[in-house]
Amino acid sequence: MRILACLLLLWASLPVSAAKLMFIHSYHEGYPWVQDYRRAILGNISEPTKMTEIYLDSKRLPRDVYVKRADKAWEAIKRDRPDIILLADDNAISLLSERIAATEIPVVFLGLNTNPRDHRLQAYRQFTGILERPLFKRSLLLVDCLLPDMDRKKLLILSDNSATSRAALSPISDDFKPIKIGKLIIDFTLTNSAKEWQQAVLNAKKAGYHGIFIALYHTLMAPGGDYMKPDSIIAWTANNSPVPHFGFWDFTIGKQANAGGYVLNGYEHGILAAKLVNRLLAGESAADLGYISDSKGMFRFSRSGVARWNLSIPKEMADKAVWVD
Repeated sequence: MRILACLLLLWASLPVSAAKLMFIHSYHEGYPWVQDYRRAILGNISEPTKMTEIYLDSKRLPRDVYVKRADKAWEAIKRDRPDIILLADDNAISLLSERIAATEIPVVFLGLNTNPRDHRLQAYRQFTGILERPLFKRSLLLVDCLLPDMDRKKLLILSDNSATSRAALSPISDDFKPIKIGKLIIDFTLTNSAKEWQQAVLNAKKAGYHGIFIALYHTLMAPGGDYMKPDSIIAWTANNSPVPHFGFWDFTIGKQANAGGYVLNGYEHGILAAKLVNRLLAGESAADLGYISDSKGMFRFSRSGVARWNLSIPKEMADKAVWVD
């Protein structure tokens, strides 16, 4: 009887029903940005939920393949009728937002680099979410403090030529032509060729660059057409660059990676999304929540990178920074 009483007490303490959430990711589970925001959201939802997750894997799969995955995600939405949908990053938002808008299911999006109007989100009253806005200009001006003082400093922004990179970098330069910010002259190279990437890195000093900003490097392909492992790309860059190199996202900073930067943090981005999910679970309307722009950056430096390039970090900046190996 005592065991039965305990079981009844346990049963009575469980929620009668848990909200059904569907989490659709543009990328794959092993991508550091995904790992960080996912950990934040799953760890900070305020009440018990049943979570279904779908990964489009759009950084590694051809477009026709991940579009089919988005179609399957839509079939899952119609079949399971979740209470809330989370859409992470531009590809999932682009491929599914219009179809989901025909339902009444509330949506929390995150990681949106493009303008919400590009996807007609402003017309969808059940959509709320987080705009991803890397702090490029502040990051670039940071390097002005770290590199030796001179009348003119020339930087290269190097990135893969993915839809994500183009959307993320377009606020700096719409057409990716050279720009000038203060003493800085900034050029752009966007490529999906690993060979072109390596040539850009090796020739950086000869081309007159004093530093490189490494943005994203997840869609580079070898001459045979196979995708390169991102970790191998950034490690090769760290070992072969003739000039200091910096980053815009926290997961690009570290040992065998970029030396530092004023960066966006995936975990903090996920915290913002979790707060919106919690407000929907509490009964608030997505139409009343609007959009939040993630503009909270942080200084992050690699001890090994700073030492290698003999960078002098101002004390006030160093005290505020997150330091990694």
